[in-house]
Amino acid sequence: MDYGAVVELDTLRKVNLNLLTVFELLMETRSATETAARLHTTQPGISRKLAELRRLFADPLFVLVKRQLVPTPRAVEIRPTVREALAAIGGLMEDGGAFDPLKSTRTFRIAARHTLEWMLAPGLRSHCDIHAPMVRFSFVNMQGVALPEKQLEDHSVDIALGRFEEVGPRFRSQGLFDDDRVCLMRHGHPASRRRLTPAVFSALRFVTTTDMYGKDNEVDTWLRQAGYQRAFDLYVSSMSHVPLILLQTDLAVTMPRKLANYIARFHPLHVKDLGFHLPKSHYNMVWHARWDDVPSHRWMRQAVAGLIGVSAPDRTVPALSPSRVRGAA
Repeated sequence: MDYGAVVELDTLRKVNLNLLTVFELLMETRSATETAARLHTTQPGISRKLAELRRLFADPLFVLVKRQLVPTPRAVEIRPTVREALAAIGGLMEDGGAFDPLKSTRTFRIAARHTLEWMLAPGLRSHCDIHAPMVRFSFVNMQGVALPEKQLEDHSVDIALGRFEEVGPRFRSQGLFDDDRVCLMRHGHPASRRRLTPAVFSALRFVTTTDMYGKDNEVDTWLRQAGYQRAFDLYVSSMSHVPLILLQTDLAVTMPRKLANYIARFHPLHVKDLGFHLPKSHYNMVWHARWDDVPSHRWMRQAVAGLIGVSAPDRTVPALSPSRVRGAA
């Protein structure tokens, strides 16, 4: 007899799967009231479930601080395992291809930089309003540009969107689009009618997000190799502030062409080509290999790729090395 298996089964008999769902929602919402609304039950009912969870794990799990449920260290510790368990069971239930987007109430979590979130979120919500009205999406802003492997491993996020050059064997990657960089500024900006040579471009005053303070992107690296450097006059907490700032100042920002064109549809801003050519950036979608054949996850990946994965038009001018443009300024 496998006594280990008997012990495990005996432990599992004490666990109501609904308790784990309640735990995960409490971790997400930090509110018994909102958790109750999500599960279409009552707040006292959630309080009873929380009491069961506390007995099960022999820990308070959440403490009330300023009308918000704050997780204990034990709750933070067990959350990745709870998420993996819920995800594994969900995937098991879908193995027969039973996923119906019209009936699903699943929440998908997407890790992405704010630029990709801007391009994807409105269209994704509109798409789901028609094809999956009860499906929810939660965007998680990535700090930096590295692949969030830990979040993909513990199911904190379902997919990551970005420019990920190295993807390990535990993960899968799908190309979305290639894009070049452009400059966005207000109409009537002093540089709006000038060719943005490296010298003119580096003399502009730029705005960027605070998380990029002291960091270089590929534009800065290229400029430095060519003997130039640009200055940032303003750092803001969110990219969402940038369009209004550009409209009222002589600041400029660089961003992917797809995003700049999207913003210019809603704000009277000028999309300006660079007078020098950088290699295009390749954007891809990455997920954990365990989700390859799970119907709901596959549906979500197809929706994301279909909405954002249209390649930018190929440019006929080849990328130049910094040494070839140094004298052109």
